[in-house]
Amino acid sequence: MPITDLMSRRQLSASATAAGSGSFDYDRWTSDFLKEVEHVPGATDPSQSSAALRSLVKSGVLKFTDMKNNPEKFFMAHRLLSTVGLGGFGIRFTVQFNLFAGSIVGLGGPEQIKMLDDIQEKGQLGCFLLTEMQAGVLSGLIVETTCDWDEESQQFILHTPSDKAAKNWISQGYTAELGVVIADLRIKGKSHGPHAFHMRLRDDNGNLCEGIRIDDMGTKTIANDLDNARVWFDKVKLPKDAILNKFADISDNNEYVQTTDEKMRIEVIGQRLLTGRMAIAEAALLSAKVLHMRTEAYAKNKICNGLAGETTLASMPQVAAVFKESYAELDRMIGFVSAIEEKLNKCLKEGTIPDPELVDAISVCKIQAIEVSIARCHALRLEVGSYALMHKTGFELMDMLLCCKFAEGDSRILQMKLMRDRLKKVKKDGVAGTLSQVFGNDGTEAIKALQLANKLNVGRDLEKMEKAMNENWEEVYELARIVEQRHINSTPPSSFIEPITERFSPAEVYYDLGWKEKVVTGAPAEDEGAGAASA
Repeated sequence: MPITDLMSRRQLSASATAAGSGSFDYDRWTSDFLKEVEHVPGATDPSQSSAALRSLVKSGVLKFTDMKNNPEKFFMAHRLLSTVGLGGFGIRFTVQFNLFAGSIVGLGGPEQIKMLDDIQEKGQLGCFLLTEMQAGVLSGLIVETTCDWDEESQQFILHTPSDKAAKNWISQGYTAELGVVIADLRIKGKSHGPHAFHMRLRDDNGNLCEGIRIDDMGTKTIANDLDNARVWFDKVKLPKDAILNKFADISDNNEYVQTTDEKMRIEVIGQRLLTGRMAIAEAALLSAKVLHMRTEAYAKNKICNGLAGETTLASMPQVAAVFKESYAELDRMIGFVSAIEEKLNKCLKEGTIPDPELVDAISVCKIQAIEVSIARCHALRLEVGSYALMHKTGFELMDMLLCCKFAEGDSRILQMKLMRDRLKKVKKDGVAGTLSQVFGNDGTEAIKALQLANKLNVGRDLEKMEKAMNENWEEVYELARIVEQRHINSTPPSSFIEPITERFSPAEVYYDLGWKEKVVTGAPAEDEGAGAASA
């Protein structure tokens, strides 16, 4: 029996309410939400797509503060979008509600959080400016953009010191008028590390604010309804209240002050990356599952010639085997991811920072959900013939799974973190302590960790460490995969609050190449096909 059928919908709703999510009629809410996004597949360029998001934001069907007050609804919204189609709008949506607004919810003080009501009422769009050109998805979190506190003017000076520090591949970065930017806070010449600042990118007429330069990243193989931008800052002045000040602020004496017992650090800034990883993992899984459901419906009606007469494509053993294996693996991952989401939801409601074990489990969700989704969709594609080449089947969206792999922490980077965390445990437990684990349930993991720790034991010499890592890269990722399976196998499965339903609505294949002019002029988007070019 699929995991999603283990509990009735009434039981699921009751369990969510008991867990503190607040009661809501999710049948009605699902209908309201889907109605708000029903025109999204026809919004084929960033001008149209951003307008669709503005409308959704202004509707209030999902509040910016639901991430904290009702996170079940927040994650459910991402899943519903995925059952319609995993397109560029899904990324635009999560940038708005998770990375932009969610950063203000998680890092902002009370007055800054109040801003969100006005932003939502106006339907303003925001982006999250973190990734830099030389610190791409395979480089981890490196921030060279600077934000200096100027005592004389009582302002921050935001600056891009070189092209390698330009903010890169910023989703919704071209159409957004607002942003949360991550920059190195410097006071009196001293660096205090990455901090978050809210800022204005465009004025009310859509023109760029002084000192800001934005370039569109160009046409992509998929998701051209989403604008991706590269952004530079030339000594942009920000007011004192631009720093999101829940955890840190500037005192009247121009000193750096910690405002809570929780210190500002990368784990604090990275909270939205954690919620983003969960949303992406769930989106990938549901997108993969509805693709299988849609393809299975086709395969059951596709007549083929068999040795004994007519049969269906779904009856062929190799095709039947793919569906059986795919549903088993996808449901297994859905059970794991939904269980980890429940743990994360508790932290979101309580405003606490997830512990290292939960952070690692969230990384496993991101890595494995996408790896399984890609593998199973590819296996399906190989068995259904020319159907997989056709538009409006769902297979045209498979490149979006690659976007999922890279976004909110590339899977390879997350695997490196899992490996490092496991080797830290070896160091903490010592050789004797780790050897004692060899005879337990995680014996293989303990042996691999000890072996790798020995190979990487080169002291603090970075050149030697790089050489050792390169020579043993396969063992590095092998240990990570063992850790991933341990998390999955040791976590009792759960299920999502809603049943998984296939609602696929194919996007159009044409979009208006002149969309950028409309960001400034605010002119209505052209009708479908008018002045359009093939994506």
